[in-house]
Amino acid sequence: MNPLDGIGAAGNTLAVKIDNVGARVQAVQRGLAQADIVYWIEVEGGQSRFLAVYDANHLPALIGPVRSARQTDIPLLQQYGHLDFAYSGAISGLLPLLDRADLQNVTPATDPGAFTDRAVDPTFIDPHQILARFPSVPARSPGFVFGAAPGGGSARDAGVWHLPAASIAVRFAGGGYDVAVDGHPAWSGTATVVVQHVSVVPGLFTDFNAGHPDNEVFTRTTGSGAAEVLRDGMVWNVRWTRPDPAGGTSFTLPDGTAMTFATGPVLMVLVP
Repeated sequence: MNPLDGIGAAGNTLAVKIDNVGARVQAVQRGLAQADIVYWIEVEGGQSRFLAVYDANHLPALIGPVRSARQTDIPLLQQYGHLDFAYSGAISGLLPLLDRADLQNVTPATDPGAFTDRAVDPTFIDPHQILARFPSVPARSPGFVFGAAPGGGSARDAGVWHLPAASIAVRFAGGGYDVAVDGHPAWSGTATVVVQHVSVVPGLFTDFNAGHPDNEVFTRTTGSGAAEVLRDGMVWNVRWTRPDPAGGTSFTLPDGTAMTFATGPVLMVLVP
């Protein structure tokens, strides 16, 4: 079984950092609906970015707009094993950490032919070209357990969550969740929404690319904390645990049993 969405066999895996700032950028986003797992993550200035994980067996034709890697991405992706990670670049201090990580880094410098200028800064990618040139391996399980819904949930068909300068909302409709970001419709068909409460702390680096210093932030995805899992128009209060960055994240009900996800795409909302 595919450990990313519980459907079919596992194929090689690709992660992509995707821009999410501004209505113009959101209007041209491609490939989020086809991702197996999408993380919504805080970046500098309280804004958000997406980190999307794809299985090679059902790739979209185009993904993007692609943006730069962040410190948070490295330990977050570690639980998947060796995969391809496509991004547009990174600030200089982060580059040595990316080089040492168990990742196949794919950028316009390493594979310019896979990055296509679409008149929006920076680029889109052809994921088929990337996986053909840089074979990865099938992902390890990120800890998800798929199956029938457990008992004990409460009715809830919608929700909205905020970062200092961004928001994401979901609404259950037609058997899945419609997703909106900063008030703009984004994609539909997400089967499970996980709201994982995490610590967001100052990052190691400062970005000067905008002409002024932006202090980057780091989202801790190891440790433990509270979470809510939404599926089938219901919500369950659970606890997440990930003691080892090389291991997956477990989500458990109050009685200690595993919270089961609905088969299909998963949206991970990482908020304090």
